Amino acid sequence: MSDEKTALADYEVTQAREIGGVFRSKGEVLPMTVRQAKYYLPPYGTGLKPVAGKGAAKPKTNDAKPAAAADKVSA
Repeated sequence: MSDEKTALADYEVTQAREIGGVFRSKGEVLPMTVRQAKYYLPPYGTGLKPVAGKGAAKPKTNDAKPAAAADKVSA
């Protein structure tokens, strides 16, 4: 699996309910993968919203990998 699919992001509980087998209170912040949160976010479901900030951002790609590949070609 790629890091993008397994990277954790923060989500806030907007509706008290069971999430991931545990009852969660409104306002709790949970670290989850995009795949885990998918069914609690619109259009599939309700109960979570992404938290604005560092955790909710999409993971950045590693820019060093393409540069390293380019160095090998020119060497």
